[in-house]
Amino acid sequence: MILLKIAFRNLREHKIKTLIIGSLIALGIAFMIVGNSIMDTITNGLKSTYRENFTSDIILRNYSEDTVNFIGGFGGTTPAVSDYLEVADYLEAHPAVKDFTPLLSGSGALAKGDLTAGQVILWAIQVEDYRTMFEGKYTISEGTDLVDGEEGIVLSEQTVQNALNRNEVELKVGDIVKISGQNNTTGTKIREVPIVGIGAFENTGGRTGSISFVDTTTLRALSGLTALDGETSVVSEENPDFSDTALFGGDSLFAEDTLVTSSSEDADSAIDFDNILGDTSVRDKYLTLDNNAWNFVLVKLENGRSLANVKRDMTRSEILSEDIVVEDWRWGAGFQASIAYSIRNILNIIILTVAIVAIIIIMNTLVISVTERIAEIGTIRAIGGQQHFVRSMIMLEVLMICLVFGILGIILGSAIVLILGATGFSAPTGNFVLRILFGGGLFKPVLSVPSLFYSFVIVALVGLLASLYPIALALGIAPVQAMEKGR
Repeated sequence: MILLKIAFRNLREHKIKTLIIGSLIALGIAFMIVGNSIMDTITNGLKSTYRENFTSDIILRNYSEDTVNFIGGFGGTTPAVSDYLEVADYLEAHPAVKDFTPLLSGSGALAKGDLTAGQVILWAIQVEDYRTMFEGKYTISEGTDLVDGEEGIVLSEQTVQNALNRNEVELKVGDIVKISGQNNTTGTKIREVPIVGIGAFENTGGRTGSISFVDTTTLRALSGLTALDGETSVVSEENPDFSDTALFGGDSLFAEDTLVTSSSEDADSAIDFDNILGDTSVRDKYLTLDNNAWNFVLVKLENGRSLANVKRDMTRSEILSEDIVVEDWRWGAGFQASIAYSIRNILNIIILTVAIVAIIIIMNTLVISVTERIAEIGTIRAIGGQQHFVRSMIMLEVLMICLVFGILGIILGSAIVLILGATGFSAPTGNFVLRILFGGGLFKPVLSVPSLFYSFVIVALVGLLASLYPIALALGIAPVQAMEKGR
């Protein structure tokens, strides 16, 4: 009780210093709560947008030395998942897996007749399974959805609008469009497909807003996902034979006696036009599409399952191929997640800087206070006050400042977040990055409970660190010297 009275008296006698220290603490805590609440809301919104619309909980893909882009449209060629059927069997038996669905991702140039309509990001799916897994997250505004096994494309509303605005090409349901793509296996491919529908995801824009769904046969052909990919050799490595005979058959179409024959030998030497190219099995293998080729497998976990634990379990699994890489929504979000986490890191640096400044200011203020109270501290020591009494006295003063103004800062920060959450503020029209970060057009920050806990921890650390030097200074005061200075 005596310590409390002394500490309260000292703080009251140094009102200006107390207010300076306290205001700095309160504003720093309020800033931390508002900043962390906004960033937590943005991160959770981004996470929710991608997990509920695009990635689910886990993405399985094959390792590639090239940059692989989940959405499609940029980066290197995305390899097919190794042994998809074995992967599917593994996921079927995994107790933590609730559902999964494969995905093809690519891009191409879109044209209507001779008119260029622009670039299009293409996804191919098992329609029924995918729509069930992401139920209600994609809306068909015109026409119908794709049907498994039938050719067609469901264009995104953004792609249709861009084609009209940028290239003056009107795309409607029922139109036949040409899609051209290039790959390392079969070169440039062009496919014609009908527009069966037009639709859009929730809360999307930019690249995610450009995703259009096409049938699997078309996208596999454009991507060169054939029975033999570009890395598979069809020629013996021991005895390579690149001759015309090996690649195109034994008979030459342009040999001297192939097309010119005597009339007397017509019956015996008739040309077999069906086999004129000889053995074409190699070519057929390169052109035959692999119906089990998928770029990614999206996995949804049972409620309550730890994402980190399941990822670790899959990574260490002996059943999955060593080439399989286990990713999550953050990898799928790409640069948008990088933006959000970069902003969070910048915010943390600012908070750290404010904390360091607060420690220095509090420490200097306390040093001045201790210097002014040398006679008082010396008298306390002279009449029997132990070092722990002096230490406790100064520590209590610091804790009182931090506690009172820390609580005020928490109240101020919480009030600001609650007001912003009640009113909200809209993302600028056309700013798709903010729309995705906000999880929609209207952003309503939610009070971050962890930030309240961190606030108390930071207040305690600031008080502790700021009081170390002043305490050491006070304990170094000799009673006799202090009493002589007080005369």
